[in-house]
Amino acid sequence: MPLLDGKYEIHGERAVGPGVTAFSATAPDGAPVRVEWLELPPEDEAAFERYRRLLKRLAREGRATVQDVVARPGARYVAWFLPPDGSGQVHDAGLESTLREAGYDPSDAEVRRVEGHARLVALPFRPPVAAPPGAATDPGRAAAPRRWAPPTSPAARRWAWSLALLATSVALAFVGFARRANDAVVVLPDVVGAAYAEAAPRLHGLGLRVRPNPVATDEHPVGSVLASDPGAGQTLRPGREVRLSVALPTGQLAPTDVPRLVGLTSAAAAADAIDRAGLRLGRLVRIHVDAPADVVLAQTPAAGSTVGRGAAVDLVVSLGPRPSQTFVPDLVGMTLEDATALAVIAGLAESQVVVERLPSDVAPRGTVLAQSLAPYRDVILAEAVLRLIVADGPEAADDRGLPVLGGLGEAEARSLATGFAIDTVYVSAISLPNGVVGQSLPPGALPGDGRLVLTVNAQPVPVPIPRVDVTVRQPTPRALPYLWFIEPGIPQVTAEVTATTLEGERFLVGRSQVRGGGRVAGTWTTTYPGVVRFDLTLNGEPYGGSLRVP
Repeated sequence: MPLLDGKYEIHGERAVGPGVTAFSATAPDGAPVRVEWLELPPEDEAAFERYRRLLKRLAREGRATVQDVVARPGARYVAWFLPPDGSGQVHDAGLESTLREAGYDPSDAEVRRVEGHARLVALPFRPPVAAPPGAATDPGRAAAPRRWAPPTSPAARRWAWSLALLATSVALAFVGFARRANDAVVVLPDVVGAAYAEAAPRLHGLGLRVRPNPVATDEHPVGSVLASDPGAGQTLRPGREVRLSVALPTGQLAPTDVPRLVGLTSAAAAADAIDRAGLRLGRLVRIHVDAPADVVLAQTPAAGSTVGRGAAVDLVVSLGPRPSQTFVPDLVGMTLEDATALAVIAGLAESQVVVERLPSDVAPRGTVLAQSLAPYRDVILAEAVLRLIVADGPEAADDRGLPVLGGLGEAEARSLATGFAIDTVYVSAISLPNGVVGQSLPPGALPGDGRLVLTVNAQPVPVPIPRVDVTVRQPTPRALPYLWFIEPGIPQVTAEVTATTLEGERFLVGRSQVRGGGRVAGTWTTTYPGVVRFDLTLNGEPYGGSLRVP
């Protein structure tokens, strides 16, 4: 199908007046539209510009279904989104007042309810008419739109109809010409990767207008085309503008000052400031320091430096202080009071110790049966919660019957159970305390109630842990070398070498200017005892792989 202005697919057309043709079409996003194409004399161009601004303003305010209004040499038209079927025509006092102020008669406008709001869906362009000589004028009132009045005399009516037929013939001839002209389109070739000095004349030869868009980059040859808008393969009318993104070296495009970022309270705020300055965010390194989290600690380049638009700015941002850590010992078998005291010594607040009581006849009342934090395992102090499961067995019986024997040694339990026939069952459980952990008869039982079976736990004998004497050696400085060879052909770039420890700490250890055929070499003196990884970047991009030095 033919394209109108290189983007609207035309389905039908009709003349709606002298110099005005209405097209039913489809917008690039697939929405149905009505395009009113106007041929205007030079004296009406200023009035059409006011008309265009009025529709643009109403569209921004959501009061008009205008898709686009175009006013350039050879193309003046309005594209209206079609209102949905069944949308009723309404009156809107505010919209009518705006049209009167702009010099338009509200009765010429078509206002419908769209998505629950009154919106302008059609407004014919009416150039102003000069007032007749001697007519009274009101400087505060806009000129009324030109309206056609039928002639009164028979001769005048005959002349009017003759002129109308002549105008209709001319309009139909123009519509046919416009349709033929609309069919004259070109297909945009693929010029991405070509030199701008070659691509621009090629597009000019197709009748297209070219506008360059400089882009700072060191990843592509200087002067090469990075992208085109519209893209390759698009069908365009001659005279359409094509934007070509052209590669220029960083640092040579629109010099700008680097803003001060150190001290900003968030990395997001620093990124916004970098973007407003026309720069881009480079590497973002986060480290633990004694400063609030997300505060900007350092920047490269420094504040006030002059760099090219699009240059990268690296940031070092705080992760906040390293969190404090602690551990708790093995609390199982202790009393609740002793276990709580040890938790407090470990740095836990009382609110971080949660006690749950569990009925049990295998341990004395108040004995810790289990704990949530594993013994001797480091935990973050601020996040730690110690949950203690505590025995909540019955109180000891009085002297008239069998007492609670749990937790006692076997000999002591037998001495308290005089008069009972006693059997003993032995178990070996490391999670239970030594001694009696169970009794078959409840507290208060009498010798005549049956045989007493005692469950006695004998914990395994722990294997002694050899004692190791450790001598802590003071760290000594050592010089760690690094070396990279730079591939020939690379232009002068900024080389930066960073060192990263096994714990993730990162240090900038070298910065220099280098070009192809050269090398980046040096040493870094540190007291860190472990393996260190060196990385090289050229203008912020990784190069040559990592070096690991033991």
